[in-house]
Amino acid sequence: MSTHYCLAEQHRSESELPAHIEQCPVESVGGYLIVIQYLLICKLVLVTLLFAMFALTITKVDKEAGEIWKFQRYALIIDFEERLCLPPPFTLFCYFTMIFAFIYRQLFVCRNGCLCCHCCKRQEKKTTERMIHKVQRIKQSQDYNYWQKCASEYITTQENEQEKHDIVNKQAEVINSIQEDMNFQKKNMRLLNNRIVELEKIMLSSRMYLENIYHKLDKTDVFGVANTKGQIIHITARQSPYPGTRIARFPVFDKYVPWEQAYDVYDPKIYTKPKEQFCEDEMVFVDEDLIQLKKAQEERDRMTEEEKEALPPLVKFSAKWNAVVTYRQESNTRAIDRRSWISFDNQPHRYSLDPMEIPINSMGRTGLRGRGVLWRWGPNHVIKAVCTRWRHKYSDNDTQTGFLYVEGKRVLEFIAIKKLGDEVTLDSGSTYGLPGGALHGHISPYSTQCQAFMKDVLMEDQEPKNNLDQSDMIQYFAQFAANLSTPVRTPVTQLSSPVAGCGSMTQISSIQPFLARTNSRTSLRTHGDGDSSGFSACLLYKGYVDDPRNTDNAWVEAEVWNFHYDGGDTFDIRIPEDSTPTWKEVSPNVKIFGNEGVIVQEAAKIHDAYH
Repeated sequence: MSTHYCLAEQHRSESELPAHIEQCPVESVGGYLIVIQYLLICKLVLVTLLFAMFALTITKVDKEAGEIWKFQRYALIIDFEERLCLPPPFTLFCYFTMIFAFIYRQLFVCRNGCLCCHCCKRQEKKTTERMIHKVQRIKQSQDYNYWQKCASEYITTQENEQEKHDIVNKQAEVINSIQEDMNFQKKNMRLLNNRIVELEKIMLSSRMYLENIYHKLDKTDVFGVANTKGQIIHITARQSPYPGTRIARFPVFDKYVPWEQAYDVYDPKIYTKPKEQFCEDEMVFVDEDLIQLKKAQEERDRMTEEEKEALPPLVKFSAKWNAVVTYRQESNTRAIDRRSWISFDNQPHRYSLDPMEIPINSMGRTGLRGRGVLWRWGPNHVIKAVCTRWRHKYSDNDTQTGFLYVEGKRVLEFIAIKKLGDEVTLDSGSTYGLPGGALHGHISPYSTQCQAFMKDVLMEDQEPKNNLDQSDMIQYFAQFAANLSTPVRTPVTQLSSPVAGCGSMTQISSIQPFLARTNSRTSLRTHGDGDSSGFSACLLYKGYVDDPRNTDNAWVEAEVWNFHYDGGDTFDIRIPEDSTPTWKEVSPNVKIFGNEGVIVQEAAKIHDAYH
């Protein structure tokens, strides 16, 4: 530090100042510390102490002043009470008045005494004297003392008993009062607890509603898919109530969807649809209730051997997770594929198991445990078809006048079927979905797709072969193309790129962050850039589906194909008029089952259509 000097007295000559005070250094840090300490002590200690002393003094003075004021007020009242009514020199009149009043009172008493009979007075006096003498004589006798003692003891005993009784009554009243207070407090605590629980429910519901509003307003969220801070989450799989039931899911916010995020209060309900409630045709493909089997086995482990023998044997069920198992069932070969179609960084994903050795949903929490209304634990594979064509404009006489354009792009429309059973949700707008079926493993996936399309769309009862491949499925859907001169049956080409064109389309972007993260898409073409009928087919998506039936232990994975009829189709002729399938436009407002709307919009992107 540089040395500074005090130049406060520059008017003096240097010869007048002593040599040791000519220079005034102020570089000491200790001085500042002492000054700061002094200021703190004055501010925090001395000022507070001064206020306390002033308060104590004021209290003492106020008390003494109150006593002095009361004494002086008493003296003043007494003075006014004893003082004459008139001031001097008129006090003489007051004295005369007092003398006259005294004389009047004496005369009035004397007059009243003279009017009474002197004989009566003497007789009353003698009677009174005799009574007094008799009472004194009785009091001096032994009987009077004995009975007086007995009465005194009796009265004392009665008073003691009454005191005890009063004490008991008072204690009972106090206890009753305390009990009433405790009951009142318990009632208030219950009411308070209920109100707190209701408030927590309202807060959770409000937060869930706010998140749903945010998802609907956010442009990056498309019907069940959201990208929050780089994390892909499912939305439809967390909505309540669970399809086909009135069960409310445990509230799961976007933050707590990933399993990596700790959620200590997470305690979802368990629901598994009983096997007996499935259709007879599907019952053979339904897994057993693993949670109930585990609990039943734990209960039997605590039983004795005699108790175990009295009970029927448990159903044996063992599954090989993340693997394909093939076995014969009633002269048919059935392949159960429990592998996941989800891929991360173009690598197949293997789902994990919980402590009960039950699969865990890789995409995060859903607010419900169990198998739900699905038929398998872990991945439940389905196959879907998106049959698209260009929407036309019609004149008054129902003739086509051209394609429908919105924002300079043509509008696609696709076939949608009405959902039934457990797939129906409370939202009427989501009762339609894509045609397709569940893969149970007894027939090939492509036979399942053709069979489901025949049954749900064309209303036909005939069944295709059980071993159709991709080429056979493409050939089946190609027959609905208009102006089909030659049969379309070409080898299926699987491109190496996970994102490729469909028909004559070039490479496109991925479905959405959610779909791109979980899918593995290939493209299948017919006759290069499309045949003469304008028909094209491609594998649109294969991976996780944000389905409302999903739970923490069972979820839906789909393989979705797009069959586009660019040059027209014959569906209007082939589909019965009284059937439920309908054509829906692909638009931002399209809303179908689960997040299938996202897949349909991806098909519109592929064909450069309005979406």
